Amino acid sequence: MESSHKPKSDTKKSGRNPESPANLPSVPESRTNGPYYSPEYNAAFKTALLNQTALAVITLLVLDFGQTHRAFWIAFLCQWAMVWIILFRRAMHPSWFDLTLVRYGIVPLLFIVAIAGPWFLHLLGVRT
Repeated sequence: MESSHKPKSDTKKSGRNPESPANLPSVPESRTNGPYYSPEYNAAFKTALLNQTALAVITLLVLDFGQTHRAFWIAFLCQWAMVWIILFRRAMHPSWFDLTLVRYGIVPLLFIVAIAGPWFLHLLGVRT
């Protein structure tokens, strides 16, 4: 007499029941295994850090009681905030303008902060 029961040798070896609803298909690799951004940003980050280092040294040498250097730090923080926004919006497919802003965004920001900063503070009534 033959039984219609399947042999259990497969389940004993693997420890899983192939018919179980708990057997889910394999999950794709997590995003934590690699960078979240396009490799095109790497060269732009290096250029940005070199530009920022050079501008930090130059603004330290300006003899204006540190006002230009303080403007540099404000521009520095604004640029990295801008870079994070760019990375959040277009992490994998940067445009040429995104890469240009990451590379050289500190220069126009420094001029804007150094020139428009005192004017804006004057509008607010803050004495400098």
